[in-house]
Amino acid sequence: MKKHYKTIFFFIGLAGLVLLALRANPDKLDWGDFFTPKLPLLLAGLLALWALIYGIHARAFRLVIGEAASGISRISLYRICVSGFAINIVTPAGILAGEPYRILELRNYMSTEKATSSSISFSLMYIIGHMLLWLSGIFIYFLMGAPGSPVLTVLLSLAALIMLGLCGLFFSFRHKALAVPAFRFFSKLPLVGDKAKAAAEKNAELFGAIDRCYAEFCEDKRTVFRVLFLEYGARLLEAAEYFIVFLYLGVNVRVSGAILIVSFASLLGNLLFVVPLQAGTRESGMAIAIELLGISSGAGLMGGLIYRIRDLICTAAGILLILIGKKKKTDGESRPI
Repeated sequence: MKKHYKTIFFFIGLAGLVLLALRANPDKLDWGDFFTPKLPLLLAGLLALWALIYGIHARAFRLVIGEAASGISRISLYRICVSGFAINIVTPAGILAGEPYRILELRNYMSTEKATSSSISFSLMYIIGHMLLWLSGIFIYFLMGAPGSPVLTVLLSLAALIMLGLCGLFFSFRHKALAVPAFRFFSKLPLVGDKAKAAAEKNAELFGAIDRCYAEFCEDKRTVFRVLFLEYGARLLEAAEYFIVFLYLGVNVRVSGAILIVSFASLLGNLLFVVPLQAGTRESGMAIAIELLGISSGAGLMGGLIYRIRDLICTAAGILLILIGKKKKTDGESRPI
């Protein structure tokens, strides 16, 4: 990571808030609702909430890894989870950017094949958890009577159908291979086809082992559903963050409203995953949701700002944990025998 990489993305992440601020007419806002003596307490509470959310992800990750996780301490696995999510946030590759890091860390405790298959399986469960959240938000939208524009209603209907289809495919083909079919598909595409075919032939044994590990995980239906339950539960706790934030600002969004906000913010942010820090994309999704709920844009601006502050603190903590992990490894290597 380049020296000023995080600083650049910090300001990029604030760009979306600036656009939202211009729309909200910040000069006319009562910033006394934002800067109160309870603000540090609120941030501390949100950080504690996210410590719990990361703990749920770490528990799900341990279930995915299975017996091979016995050699990994809970603290180490927690660190790997938090740092992996931090890398996802600050890189344009989105939710997949943290996978190489997780694989490299897990290789210290297990085979490369097991580390790779566990990381891929966890990412897949993580994505399906996202889809379940998005479907929940769309369901709430239609329960509200589809208050948005016809274009928005059509787009959300198509998104719901696509997500239901993808979830159906997962549950229908969960026992099949993953790595080999993926490279077989890529080998048929223009531009990347030849490279994908060469990689598949060169790493045929590795990909086969990865698929065997993946199939082994999927065969245990109980574990798969436990992981999905934990991942979906973590998403609902993310909705609790918006509920608490808007309650702090004097706006009662209800639980259903909080789920609508977080699902729309997450959906738009992940659709435009190439934007580091989901700069402005989450705010745009949140702006759509709060408009549907009849919340003022001023409250939306303040809520988005609180979210960004908390998000940046968590991201900085994840990067710091990476540096701490590297320092421990360096100290261990340099320690005299």
